[in-house]
Amino acid sequence: EEVEEPEEVEEPEEVVAPLDGVTINFWHVYSDQQKEDLHALVDEFNQTNEYGIVVQPFDQGNYGDIEDKFNAGIQSGDLPDVVQAYTNALADWYSVDSIVDLTPYIEDGEYGLTEEELSDLYPHLRTAGTTPDGAWVAYPLTQSANVLVYNFTWAEELGFDAPPATADELREQVCAAAAANTELGGDFAGTGGLVYYPSATNWLHFLYSFGGNELNADGTAYDFTSQEAIDATMFINDMKAEGCVWQTESYPNPEQGQRKALITMSSTAGLPYYEAAFEDANNDDEWGFIAAPGPDGQLAVNAFQQMLGVVPSTEDQQMASWLFIKWLTSPENQAQWVKVGGYYGTQYTTEALLADHAAENPVWATGVQLAAVGPSEPQTFPAWSSVRRTINDSAAELYNATTEEEVLAVLETLTQTANELVEEVQ
Repeated sequence: EEVEEPEEVEEPEEVVAPLDGVTINFWHVYSDQQKEDLHALVDEFNQTNEYGIVVQPFDQGNYGDIEDKFNAGIQSGDLPDVVQAYTNALADWYSVDSIVDLTPYIEDGEYGLTEEELSDLYPHLRTAGTTPDGAWVAYPLTQSANVLVYNFTWAEELGFDAPPATADELREQVCAAAAANTELGGDFAGTGGLVYYPSATNWLHFLYSFGGNELNADGTAYDFTSQEAIDATMFINDMKAEGCVWQTESYPNPEQGQRKALITMSSTAGLPYYEAAFEDANNDDEWGFIAAPGPDGQLAVNAFQQMLGVVPSTEDQQMASWLFIKWLTSPENQAQWVKVGGYYGTQYTTEALLADHAAENPVWATGVQLAAVGPSEPQTFPAWSSVRRTINDSAAELYNATTEEEVLAVLETLTQTANELVEEVQ
């Protein structure tokens, strides 16, 4: 009697751990003291990792410099193994097969993240680094956010015992500060309220607080013509017309230190410059970071992540690159880097490890929860890099509009241009 042979079941391909001696080139954006501190961490990895991986870090200038060098490298073949870049750049490079999908490495049974480690990551960060087709192309090193910088002490003197919880309360507070400085006169006339620069970052920040976003209802195309977009724009413009919003010649941290601005807008990474400004002004006011409030009390920041991507190479190189990223972003190492880098963690456990650091740095501590509030820009949506530049170019026109009809006309043109950019990409 013949015995039927069992069917062979094809086993899924396993991701193999790298061999001893694999060398990884790592391009990053940090210089000066941050560079020294980051390289010290890399040295620690080289000396202690059990795989024999050697990482060679290279400061490549700012994000724009890295993008230029990487784009040139796509043509020449001179590329790193791990690159730090904005999410939109990583998504663009993935679309031309120059960044890998990290999902197989992150979910690998032996070398990936456990369920506990995955759940420790702030929930919005996987979405922020994932393309519409489901590829996880950008892994967060740290995060920061565009926030409102708020003078608690001066606000209390003006009669406000808490930061603004709604858009109307924000208007009330900045207009009160503007009125107080107008009464002072001299160099203070025309100052006091909110310093607002028309830019993509700042306009999107208020769009989010008003409950809007950049896409249509089903998330398939850009649409900037929502009522929320109109209302957020007119909110700023109406305050400007009332003399409650103004502009400085350069970064507004000196003016805030001098009490010429109750609220300014900044990345949380600007903290050292604000500290210096308050110190230079001999101002011991209590100040810190808050979210922008919307009409119904919705709070929002414009959250950014400092992202890492892996470049296609051999399986060993790619696995070694992932193992380095996993080590560098582990809560213990992330906490060590955050203390010197000034950014914020991406995991709940990191936050717990930084409790003492937060107690010693109260202003930094005001931003701990904000980076996780979000939302983030749709950086993996097609053509976002180009669309964002278009928003930036349109921001001044929006800021100078005086009626809803004028605002809508700008937003309709912006929407049309954005979707034409998508068509060009596709």
